[in-house]
Amino acid sequence: MVKILLMDDDEAFASVLSELLAANGHSVRCCSTASDAIELISKTRFDLLITDIIVRHDNKTVPDGGISLISRLRGALSWNLEPWMKEMPIIAISGAIHNQGLSDLLRITKDLGADMALGKPTDTGELLDAIHLLTRKPKNSPQG
Repeated sequence: MVKILLMDDDEAFASVLSELLAANGHSVRCCSTASDAIELISKTRFDLLITDIIVRHDNKTVPDGGISLISRLRGALSWNLEPWMKEMPIIAISGAIHNQGLSDLLRITKDLGADMALGKPTDTGELLDAIHLLTRKPKNSPQG
């Protein structure tokens, strides 16, 4: 079982994705902003983060989205990080890649430190494969 934190402002999408991941044996916590994610990460150790890139409230884009979250976890913005937090695998997801002028967003998230970047709607098989790839333990690593 992989312990996943899912940050996405689209409640319906988060609910469907959470159910899909749970049906595949994973434990999922959801939140809708980078600030909420940081609060959860400071209290709970997760194996993987899946984060939306653009967060909207009241039909306006707010800066509390995936770019901020990835930057904070990868140390571009300083705060007190435990080593596991900096090393937690990150999958960035976004539907914004279909909008003119935003097609480079997923590439930018990889430049900031996301391990993988996937478009929305997300292919289920591709996402499950990415989760498996990013969270499998090396054969010589201690179980924990």
